Amino acid sequence: MPSSLNLKTLHDAVSNTACAFRSRTRLHPADGPGGKIFPPTHLGGEYAIEQRRRTGTDGKPEEVTCVLVDSVQSSANRLEEALKLQVDSGKLSLPLVRVDFDDDKLTDPIGSLSTLDVPHRLADAILRDSLIDEDGKAVPFRKSSWGSRLDVASLANATPLLEISPTSLLFGLWDSTGPKGGLGAKFQRAIVSEIVAIGAAVGVRTSSRIDPLQIRSGIPIKKGNDSEYEVAAKESKGTVQASEINHGNIPPTIDAGGITCDYCEHSLTLSLPALRRLRFPIDGQWSPEADNAGRTLLASIGLMASALACEAGFDLRSRCLLWPEVPFELELLDRPGETPERFTLTGDQGIALYNEAVEQLRGVGLPYHTEPVTLRPKDSLMKLLVASQEKAAAESPTEGD
Repeated sequence: MPSSLNLKTLHDAVSNTACAFRSRTRLHPADGPGGKIFPPTHLGGEYAIEQRRRTGTDGKPEEVTCVLVDSVQSSANRLEEALKLQVDSGKLSLPLVRVDFDDDKLTDPIGSLSTLDVPHRLADAILRDSLIDEDGKAVPFRKSSWGSRLDVASLANATPLLEISPTSLLFGLWDSTGPKGGLGAKFQRAIVSEIVAIGAAVGVRTSSRIDPLQIRSGIPIKKGNDSEYEVAAKESKGTVQASEINHGNIPPTIDAGGITCDYCEHSLTLSLPALRRLRFPIDGQWSPEADNAGRTLLASIGLMASALACEAGFDLRSRCLLWPEVPFELELLDRPGETPERFTLTGDQGIALYNEAVEQLRGVGLPYHTEPVTLRPKDSLMKLLVASQEKAAAESPTEGD
């Protein structure tokens, strides 16, 4: 029987020679095994299909067709989203840097974006192009006391980022657009997760639309502003078909789309050697206690996010809802040759484990700033955003299926 994961076990695993925590779970479509799901498409509308090796039911190796259902990047975003939901609900205190947008100026309000939302985390261009008030002045974030930490952060000195954005250390960051260019701070992704459909076969997708008004094709339409239009004379130039203003029938079509599979597999790995590369000096002085406290905190965030994301479910996109066969469970890969020890972890237990790790972190003297650092976009960023939203609003929407 698996046991509950506690802080001592986590701290010992991170501090010694254990390799990783991992989880491997089978999932099926919510409508049952053999149900059809729709993976994400990539450039050209293609699925990410590849052959992978596995041990067959007869014990012999075999190749099987697999389709990527949730990429490493997408899975990381779901883990961060799970953390954000807990922060927004007040159940979790986590260091964040956020940008508050003036929604009165926007066609499509944004509200706030934080380091849990933006793709490059603390090194993202949205933060770079924002201001913070310091000493009575509006200062560009990267030149502020908070943002300039990126200029001095390294594997040997991860303390500055741990204090304001520990998730940047956990999920990875490369400050390639900062003052050092390609030599900017770079931290590898310590937690990797993906979902793959095993034994997959690509199916077909049909689409059509029946217009209840039965608007006929061939009627010339002259488009105006703000969705206005008028029926034009036959000889008029610059006219469009009724389908371009979302009226009329669309004949049934059939294309490749959707897959069925033997099962889907969700894999997740938290690399402990990756965390051990990070060091957390206090006032320039290294100590095993501080290093291990910082690494344990990062591990607790990764495992907490994993448990929370699993509890949030696997509704990955339209027509891609998956259901796990078993509850979330972890294995600790400790000594080679030994059977991995198994652990359970719920979302609430993950939050409690994280809170204990925070206490331990502060107990050794490492700083941890759980009040959000708030920025506002520069005028140039706001003008770019307003222009982009105005352009998007003026463009004709594309019909979906």
